[in-house]
Amino acid sequence: MRMHITLALQNLRMRKFRTAGIACAIAIASATLFISLVLTLSMSTSLRLSMAQLGADVMVVPASAESSAEGVLLGAKPVRWHLSYTYAEELEKIEGVEAASPLAFVEPPRECCSLRGVVLVGFDPARDFIVMPWIHRAGGLGRMQVFAGSEYALTPGSQVELYGYRFRIAGRMEPTGIPYFDRGIFMPLSTLYLLTQRGGGDLREGQVSVIMLRLSPGADAERVAEAIEFNFPELKAVVAQRALANVRNQMHLLLGSLLVLSGVIWGTAILLISVILSMSVRERMREFGILRALGATRRFIFGYLMAEVCILATLGGALGVGAGYLLLSQVSGYISASLGIPYPMPDRLYAGLLSVGVIDLALLLSTLASILPAYRSSRLEPYHAIRAGE
Repeated sequence: MRMHITLALQNLRMRKFRTAGIACAIAIASATLFISLVLTLSMSTSLRLSMAQLGADVMVVPASAESSAEGVLLGAKPVRWHLSYTYAEELEKIEGVEAASPLAFVEPPRECCSLRGVVLVGFDPARDFIVMPWIHRAGGLGRMQVFAGSEYALTPGSQVELYGYRFRIAGRMEPTGIPYFDRGIFMPLSTLYLLTQRGGGDLREGQVSVIMLRLSPGADAERVAEAIEFNFPELKAVVAQRALANVRNQMHLLLGSLLVLSGVIWGTAILLISVILSMSVRERMREFGILRALGATRRFIFGYLMAEVCILATLGGALGVGAGYLLLSQVSGYISASLGIPYPMPDRLYAGLLSVGVIDLALLLSTLASILPAYRSSRLEPYHAIRAGE
């Protein structure tokens, strides 16, 4: 086996153009497949995670904010429109609504805070069912205390400066995959109103950005949404499952196209590998004949060629997976903005297991593509092979 690998490496170094061509074909096919799989699995997980973490069945926003509503509900970005807090009380009176949780989002100027890119999230402790479960697990929220998103390396007891005030961190949320939650600083609405008044923001006391609704068991979300828009024409009610279905359809269209493209590329790569190896066998008949004359068995010749293919497949697969991961990490923000959903990159263990799977598949398909040319080369008789290579 060691001899197979040594001879294969020597041959690959001597035929650099052919080596680069096959490796690039496998790399492109592997990168396409890796990207398709990561997008499929990560985005599906992201959708489920967003809905589970927000815990809302219906989201209510001003009618003018309809175009951004799905992105807020699915966690891609906070909305900047405002509506009156009093709607929360009115909405709870509608049949089927169990609880109404108003939230206010503020993206403050950079100079106001010790944290960059922070989103201030105000909630009503008496009504909230989204943020308060985390706070209860941490032991509650005291005076001049706030709760931090998972993105910040802030330990309980550390301090953060907001609009000139120092707040103590009461605890941190677990990662949610929701960008404005993971980089949020959470505080009661009353505290947020005081800060924005001091900083000259556009959020006024009594205003909120959205109102999340939790429905009673068995309630029809579509009917509740229709009742809300009938009674309050100035509002837009977005049903969570409807928003999820819309984004899922977009996602399936994109991913279906990627998988088809990946299949076409793999088919082309397999054909290319088979053709190049067949040509290589014809060019190297004299080499194989000499090896056979020196005592090399047919099995040795077959293993020699298969070792070349395995090295190329491993190299191409690894390069493709690495390039795919790098590309995804660079365009994750664009993916999130385009589809209106958060897109968390997979963790290292998940990415590592998926990488191994893609490389193994590259090895399998490349091996299948090379079996016939390798078998033909191993069947050559020494004399005829040497004569044919002259």
